[in-house]
Amino acid sequence: MTYDLVKETKRAIAAELKLQQCYREMSTKSDNPKVRAVIHDLLLMEEMNEVLLRSLNHSLSSLRS
Repeated sequence: MTYDLVKETKRAIAAELKLQQCYREMSTKSDNPKVRAVIHDLLLMEEMNEVLLRSLNHSLSSLRS
């Protein structure tokens, strides 16, 4: 079971990275400062989610050892 959780966590981390890249691209294409500010906030939230997922992955991996 732990293996499945580690696998899914790694998949979620990869999805977070892809989403962050998408937000970065959206931000560079936007001319509206308000839109850019919202995208920046979204990017920060996704970066925090990535940190939490990496922490979870580390904890789950240590349980397997």
